[in-house]
Amino acid sequence: MGSTIPVAAILLLLGGFIVTGGIGAGWTWSPAWSSAEFPGSELVPILVVFGTLLGAWSAGKAKEGFGAEGRQAGAYYLIGSVVFAMLAVLALLIAFIVTNGLQTMLTGTSLFGGQFTVPFVGVGLPWPEFPFLMNQTGGLYVEIPGVLPAVIGTLWLVFGAVSFTVPLGIGAAVFLTEYAERGRFTQVVEIATNGLWSTPSIVFGLFGLAFLVPRISGGNSIVVGQLVLGFMLLPLVLITSREAILAVPDAHRDASAALGVTKWQTIRSVVLPAAMPGTITGVILGVGRIAGETAPLLLVFGGSPYPSNTPNVLTSFTLTAQPPFVTNEALLSPASALPYQLYSTITAGVFPKEIFTNTEFGWGTALVLLLVVVGLYAIGVGSRLYFRRKLHHE
Repeated sequence: MGSTIPVAAILLLLGGFIVTGGIGAGWTWSPAWSSAEFPGSELVPILVVFGTLLGAWSAGKAKEGFGAEGRQAGAYYLIGSVVFAMLAVLALLIAFIVTNGLQTMLTGTSLFGGQFTVPFVGVGLPWPEFPFLMNQTGGLYVEIPGVLPAVIGTLWLVFGAVSFTVPLGIGAAVFLTEYAERGRFTQVVEIATNGLWSTPSIVFGLFGLAFLVPRISGGNSIVVGQLVLGFMLLPLVLITSREAILAVPDAHRDASAALGVTKWQTIRSVVLPAAMPGTITGVILGVGRIAGETAPLLLVFGGSPYPSNTPNVLTSFTLTAQPPFVTNEALLSPASALPYQLYSTITAGVFPKEIFTNTEFGWGTALVLLLVVVGLYAIGVGSRLYFRRKLHHE
């Protein structure tokens, strides 16, 4: 009773102020120790959340009769309320972006307005038309500007960073867990890895601008952007891969060694498949971060925010007589990406066509970026489930 009566009094006081209009939309709090003003439209939701958490904790204690069980139940309800609040904030954020960007993204959309020509046959089939997703951003003959070059640029950035980072990170994790002895060297590597993961992204961008750009492309380019984002992703892949490998039971290694196989065969056929779901989890988390990075791209990647063509990376490979004997003009050229284009739209206040304002085009770009990140998450989650199911069946 001693812990519920004060809580009930606080909740009744807060509820009374809100219901009677003592704290409403027109009310403003101006504390003497600060020049900021806090309107009631912002304070009321905060007070409601605070009251909900406090009430959940007190109700859980009262339900289980106080004591140790009551405190445990109170903590359980409190944690559940916090999780629900986090999911509610996430849902509110997604709903806000969808509400503001959906109309822009669906401008000119026709379910069967497009046409798809079947390769080698030449037959045209009805195809959905999404101008905002399928059109170039700039150009004289583009009526509805789209974000296709930025989408392709974002996918190339993520693909290049993952292709560069995953083999290197998994290889380093295998060496540190299976070959290197636990000692000062591995401790130094752990400290350095954690430090790199917590390093601000702008520092990676400055490193790319000062060290990579003069030696690789001489200017902003896709390949430098891929390397910079790969360096950002590498610490997380190494950390999660190492933890996943350490989580594999030693009994699996002992059983494999009892069959007479070599250490490398054990790692390749037993340890890595068992650790793959955890490794993919780290890759998923890292991809979600690098796909939305803006600061490094401003320094090493971006060219025109509204290009009139997409980067043709696959068709730009050429053979040369000098090392490295293969070049790709598209990879050595700047491009656009969704975060970079969104930043340019908001800060510069420019937009490619008068059909959209810069705000409308920015919200549409933000929604497409959200869909791209969710799509990458879906691919990662599907891969993790596939390897987990395959591991259990075998």
